[in-house]
Amino acid sequence: MTDKKAQNPEPRIVNASAAASVGPLLLTLCNALQEVERCRIALKAMGFPQKRWQEIVNDVNPELRFVLKSQMLDPIVAYLKSVGKPVERNRLQRALYNQAAGPMQRIRQSITTNLRAGQLTLHSGNKVGLPGWEKTAK
Repeated sequence: MTDKKAQNPEPRIVNASAAASVGPLLLTLCNALQEVERCRIALKAMGFPQKRWQEIVNDVNPELRFVLKSQMLDPIVAYLKSVGKPVERNRLQRALYNQAAGPMQRIRQSITTNLRAGQLTLHSGNKVGLPGWEKTAK
C-alpha cells in the first residue's frame, strides 16, 4: 500500500496579507509586459532588426538592466523647477501623466518613494516640493 497524496499544481496562498499583495504584483507584471511590447513595436517601426536588439539585450549585464531604465525622478524635478514652488500632489501626478512621463501608477509610486527617501518634501496642503524649498515655503 502506498500513500498517494493529491498533488495540487497550483500554489496555495497561506495568509490574507500574501493574498492582498498578489493583485498589485499582477498589475505591475501586466504594465511591464505592455511596456516591453511598446518598445518592441517602436524598435520595429524604426527599422531596427529584431535579431540585433535581442543581441544587445542579451549582452547587457542582468544586474544593470534596471539601472539603465529611465528614472522617474528626473521629470518630477524638472516639472517642480519649472513651476518654482511646491505643487499639489494630484496636480503633479496629472501634469507628469500628460507629459507622458509614465503610467499613473508608476508616477504615484515614484512620488511616494522619493518623499520617503527625502528626495522630495511634503508641504502643507498635500503639496510636493524640493528639499531646498522647505525654508522658503514657510
